[in-house]
Amino acid sequence: MIGPVAKLRRALHRAGVLRSGSLPRPVVSVGNLTVGGTGKTPHVQFLARWLCARGARVAVLSRGYGRRTRGVVWASGDPPASAASVGDEPALLARTLPGVAVVVGESRLEAGREALRRREVDVFLLDDGFQHLALRREADILLVDGIRGLGNGRTLPLGPLREPPDHVRFADALVVTRCADATQAERLAATLPFPAGRPVAASRLVPRCLVDGEGRETPLPSPGTRVAAFAGLARNGQFAATLGACGLDVGSFLAFGDHHRYGPRDIRRIAASSGGMPVVTTEKDLVRLAGELPFHPLALRIDVAFLSGWDSLSRLVLERIGEGARR
Repeated sequence: MIGPVAKLRRALHRAGVLRSGSLPRPVVSVGNLTVGGTGKTPHVQFLARWLCARGARVAVLSRGYGRRTRGVVWASGDPPASAASVGDEPALLARTLPGVAVVVGESRLEAGREALRRREVDVFLLDDGFQHLALRREADILLVDGIRGLGNGRTLPLGPLREPPDHVRFADALVVTRCADATQAERLAATLPFPAGRPVAASRLVPRCLVDGEGRETPLPSPGTRVAAFAGLARNGQFAATLGACGLDVGSFLAFGDHHRYGPRDIRRIAASSGGMPVVTTEKDLVRLAGELPFHPLALRIDVAFLSGWDSLSRLVLERIGEGARR
């Protein structure tokens, strides 16, 4: 069972039996307890852009889930690496964060060292890093879905959790995502074993525009526009609901597995289901599409908006990364 194994791993790391490596620059981890669906990628984008705006040189370290390569691979480049070689989330981060080094590797310690060999870095963001205890970090930011919370509170395979729910206490800050208002976050946070006095923030995901495969943005269609949609996410229903909340009429929707690799048969299915309607998907799905397509997919671009708690969260990050990373 995953729960006892996760407890043992944390205990061994805290006792120093299992060693954690360090990078010579501060590391801020963004992660979750559940499998998918908390909006982690938009929050990494938000933090990277915020730090860059303050003058910090940022690098993102990721495992590169679902990639066909091994070892340390650069996602950043001209052009950025494909989703097949680095994974869909790093490929998306590399395309949407110009000037930010995005490096993947089974060992994020080695990925960070490789980033430092080729770039000047002031601060690292550890993507999906809450369970990656082999790399020390200055701050652990934990995301929890404001609608589903921790589900049934049980670990895989009996529930959605990667670790027991009481491991919330190991986070330095809590962000309750997908909130309608700050009160929703307060109610959920009160049910979690999160230590008092640590930052608790509320955020929501805000659709901004549509974007094509070249990164060109177009405004959201007018309400009532009928579209064909598809997605390969942990929670495809959330994407369909988001499109509906944007006022779009989802005429057809194809749901694929999380991190699905689209093949010729899938492309034919999507084309057949579109019926001449505009085709809309997620940015993570868009980077997984390769080659000539019989349709022109657009992706919904999402921003993060903090409803409460950003002041305390940002203050914690700045305190932990130190003056050297603030430039």
